[in-house]
Amino acid sequence: MHGAISLIPGVVRLRGFENDTHKTDINGIPPHSVAMIVDGGNATEIAKTIALKKTPGSGTFGDTTINVHNHYGLSTPVRFSRPVDVSVYVELNITAFEGYTTLVGDRIKTAIAKYINTIVIGDNVYLARLYSPANLPGDEEGKTYDINTLKIGRSVHALSESNLKIAFNEAPVCNTDNINVVVT
Repeated sequence: MHGAISLIPGVVRLRGFENDTHKTDINGIPPHSVAMIVDGGNATEIAKTIALKKTPGSGTFGDTTINVHNHYGLSTPVRFSRPVDVSVYVELNITAFEGYTTLVGDRIKTAIAKYINTIVIGDNVYLARLYSPANLPGDEEGKTYDINTLKIGRSVHALSESNLKIAFNEAPVCNTDNINVVVT
């Protein structure tokens, strides 16, 4: 199912969960159900693909419902969700060396934002993992500064040196305007 949905034009990222137990799970997914969280793509195509690929008799869970006609012409509701975007804010305090320019700072911002926007739906934003893109690996300009501190948060006013918890149906998103590079 995951592979088929990922081939739908416009799908950027997705995450699937299955609750094969007899009880509602910790994410609120009902027993014997699948929950697909899909970023992008046509809703009807997603629902048709879920209906075609899911195990017969299993339910679907989500906040988007599309009625799909089966091969008998009967309408069946198929549910899935769109991710809840979580804006991630970042502050880096760096010491600049010879050769550092504001263009290097812009490249740092771009690298961090690009990394955050590829984090899988439902995965936490781990602070330590941001150091790699922030250091511009394999680029000589990465040698023109040293990172002193790195902070992240859901708001520019709530930054900390802690991991950022992301719920199963949330997707971390970041743009370069959310990143502040402080040069000392």
